[in-house]
Amino acid sequence: MKWGILCLPKEQGGLGIMNLEVQNACLLSKWLFNLVNEDGLWQELLRKEYLKNKTIGEAQWKPGDSHFWSGLMKVKDQFLELSSFKLHNGNNIRFWEDKWLGSFTLKEQYPSLYNIARKKQVLVAQVFSCRPLNLISRRPLIGDKLAKWNVLVAKVAFVQLDDQQDLIKWNLNNKGSFTVQSM
Repeated sequence: MKWGILCLPKEQGGLGIMNLEVQNACLLSKWLFNLVNEDGLWQELLRKEYLKNKTIGEAQWKPGDSHFWSGLMKVKDQFLELSSFKLHNGNNIRFWEDKWLGSFTLKEQYPSLYNIARKKQVLVAQVFSCRPLNLISRRPLIGDKLAKWNVLVAKVAFVQLDDQQDLIKWNLNNKGSFTVQSM
């Protein structure tokens, strides 16, 4: 029998065996959620050892890292895909590559602007550090790109930063479907 069939609930023709790979990914995702949203001794230790001054989206595994960190990095992309950020101070959210303004990243919403952006890993706090927005492109904004730029500027015009730490929000409900995101 196929493992996928064995892991199905008995009502669906399986044996109800727990899929440990899925269970492990869920538990590692919970650790990532707590790493971003909570402060404690273990979070401080991981931030100093592995994140340093990087966001969770920028973090990567490298040889010599612990087995635990390796597991976190294996589920990180899927975790970020199924979650979004709640903006506060903007110090832990990448402007283009993290979901913080709507259900998609700004990279996905404005690919032509992202492609000519000089700093693709820029943080939201850095972008809002001065007005006009602190975003530099490699080429002048003309035609369609200028129109998209104006739409983007209007979209972020009323965004306000505060002194609290950015949080991550899980976008799935307890039934496994996406929750509606309000901005």
